[in-house]
Amino acid sequence: MLLPDLAFKQLVQITVANPVLSIRGITEYARDGTTSSITSWKPPFEVEKGDEASFAEICHRTESVFAPTESIPLPTQATPYGTTDGLFSRLHNAISAQVCLSECASHLLTYWTLSSWFPDALFLAPGLAISGPAYEGDLVLRTLRNLCRCPLLLAHVDMPTLKNVLWYNGRTLLIHGPNMTKQMASFLGSTATRGHLVSDAGVYKDFFGPKAIYLGEDVSPGRTPPFSVQVNVLPAGSACVEVKGTRLTELEIQDLQNRLMGYRLKNLSKVYLSDFNASALTSDTGAVANALGACIVDSPGLQDLISLLTPVESQRHTDFSTGIEAVTLEATLNLCHQDKAQVLVGEIATEVNRLQKDHGECVTYSAEKVGHLLKKLGLYTRRLGKAGRGLVMDLATRTRIHKVAAVYSCVGLVGEENNLHCQLCIEHKRLMQVM
Repeated sequence: MLLPDLAFKQLVQITVANPVLSIRGITEYARDGTTSSITSWKPPFEVEKGDEASFAEICHRTESVFAPTESIPLPTQATPYGTTDGLFSRLHNAISAQVCLSECASHLLTYWTLSSWFPDALFLAPGLAISGPAYEGDLVLRTLRNLCRCPLLLAHVDMPTLKNVLWYNGRTLLIHGPNMTKQMASFLGSTATRGHLVSDAGVYKDFFGPKAIYLGEDVSPGRTPPFSVQVNVLPAGSACVEVKGTRLTELEIQDLQNRLMGYRLKNLSKVYLSDFNASALTSDTGAVANALGACIVDSPGLQDLISLLTPVESQRHTDFSTGIEAVTLEATLNLCHQDKAQVLVGEIATEVNRLQKDHGECVTYSAEKVGHLLKKLGLYTRRLGKAGRGLVMDLATRTRIHKVAAVYSCVGLVGEENNLHCQLCIEHKRLMQVM
């Protein structure tokens, strides 16, 4: 029976296989059948014709496991980058194709990536704090590894690891740190500026430079290093692109590295002399914005960072003003307005737990824990006889409470029931408005 023409063509397509090439390239390990000793060889792999480039990438990945520093993406030359807008757009598209992000987050990552090429021209090397699911967080770090200047991807962070880093000019650290402590976060924040030295066997080192850190899914404000851009990644879903289908090829990575080097060589002095000033933002966020904006040369439109960083600043302010420290201050302020001569730590703890319950929180705090929180806030208790430790509510202490409460935008400072006639509240409300 004769087949219709269409069916015949389909049959030919199925039965005629693509030519297969035999290519050697990956070292395999096996045992010698006669001596049982371990040996190595490079067997031939079957690769369909046209897929040679993909196989070469696999070989490169395999070998890079054994010599990881040799596989770090670095420029091979300085290539003309075109325009700043064009380079920024290419970077943004490359990042968006790899990771599931909001438009705001992908733009912030692009600004930060560009800034990693200019730490020697900046007074501040902004950090990057990444939160979200573990897989997506790791994907951000691996994407940045392809695009940042002299990247080093680290599995964790501690002082011995940092001391072993070769701190030559321009190193960008990309850190997987979901268990990072508050102390380490504070230290890394200090290394965003020059001059904070660390002693290593009698030799002092400066760990200044850009650092991106994946902090985990739920991040408390105290574990976010100061002077950091904060980015939250989204869990992968049907709305996100398929990473495997959009990953950057080795040629694309090399091309971007070379263009970024070209941008650096042409604009280093311009970045150093930049007068960009995000005066509308508060001190810490404004300093980060100034550093990011300085790296945008000959493109005033791209320097509009305020609209991107304002929501980040608002969230930071909310976290700051609703944490347990702020609740402790509110409780202390409430008791301060009762005109007591002294207040015991136990009384403050009781008020803290009452406020926590009103806020829908089930966690309670002991007097000992509240005492530590007061000390952290700069409110130092003393022994008040047999009753225990507490605060003497003299004018100096009450002034200090109001001053710290203003910094934390404490709710107790703006309520109208207990502090309507409190002169200290009236004075420090003005401070809150300025901040």
